[in-house]
Amino acid sequence: MTQNEKVMMYGTLTCPMVPPVRGMLDRAQVAFDYVNITEDPESRGKVMAINDGNASVPTLVFPDGSTLTEPSITVLRQKLESLGYTIPKPNLWQSLRDNPFNSIMGLAGVLFGLYDGNWVFIGLGLGLLAYTIVSSRR
Repeated sequence: MTQNEKVMMYGTLTCPMVPPVRGMLDRAQVAFDYVNITEDPESRGKVMAINDGNASVPTLVFPDGSTLTEPSITVLRQKLESLGYTIPKPNLWQSLRDNPFNSIMGLAGVLFGLYDGNWVFIGLGLGLLAYTIVSSRR
């Protein structure tokens, strides 16, 4: 992929998979344009055409015409590496920022456990935060 070619990323503000995908694209320094399909009916139609009538996001369209829909981090990493990109592992902050749902739920579990004096919630919250960090560094 040359510097002038960009990946198109289609998403929504409410999709929990958009932040991790954006984070990986940013870390790999991939040039991409992001379009929120809830605000752009034409783009929503493109996404639905790609995905057999489903508005599934994130959907990535690469300059060669290939697409990835709702890619796992592993699949996206493999695709980017096949295109010649190097993806550095995220630091702690990037891991938590790129997975806001898990981060908020883990923190909420810890805080509720501390408030209630319940070690089960503290443990579950810490476990979810640890899972979030470890899974993003694979």
